[in-house]
Amino acid sequence: MNFEKGSAPHALMAALPGEGQLLLSNLQDKKIILKGDFDIHTGKLAGRQVLLAFSGLGKINAATAAATILASFPVSRLWMWGSAGAYPRRDLKLNDLALASEEILGDEGIVTLSSWQPLDAIGIPLAKTAEGPIFNHIPVDRLELERARRLLSEWRPASAAAQIHEGPFVTVSGVSGSLAQARLLADRFGALCENMEGAAVAQVCLRHQVIFLELRGLSNWAGDRNKKRWQLAEALDNCQKAVLYLLENWDKV
Repeated sequence: MNFEKGSAPHALMAALPGEGQLLLSNLQDKKIILKGDFDIHTGKLAGRQVLLAFSGLGKINAATAAATILASFPVSRLWMWGSAGAYPRRDLKLNDLALASEEILGDEGIVTLSSWQPLDAIGIPLAKTAEGPIFNHIPVDRLELERARRLLSEWRPASAAAQIHEGPFVTVSGVSGSLAQARLLADRFGALCENMEGAAVAQVCLRHQVIFLELRGLSNWAGDRNKKRWQLAEALDNCQKAVLYLLENWDKV
């Protein structure tokens, strides 16, 4: 696949196709490349060359998809979007948007019947950087985050009441099945929300030295498994519109 000279594409990734129908419908000059068992859509969004992919659910699928894209194409940055379960905090509402200040691996570590310890208790880092070893906390790009924050502070979502928050996200293999578990993770990590892919993609980007950013719509309260109370469509609509806004205005800051 050849891209326009001097224009490395943006990579955009979500877990499931249902999280990206608005972006797909706006993709111009669309082509599909098959890599492994998932499709990569190429084309232009807001005049920018993009690669748009759906990894499948969970950390393994997400890491595999991200590694495949970054090893195969001259990507300038990778943005992850999608839905997330909000932790019980007074400043959060369903349909709000959240920007990740970092991604945290919430499961990896030492688990007993009564306690959990992070990976540094084992003493083997996931990666080493100039700033030090990486254990459970995986950084996002500071400049990318600041740029997104500045742009989104000027954006008015279709849902006028929606707010934009910034803070840690937690990636888990098993989502919170009770409000008590959600509160435990929220308190343990001081986090906004949980998901099942973000930290894996952040780690792959770190390894490949590619800029990573993550934006998610808060579709439900973590631990609430009654899907009749979820607001998935509204949260994903807000999130995709925010991604489009960022693409359209990225060069203005």
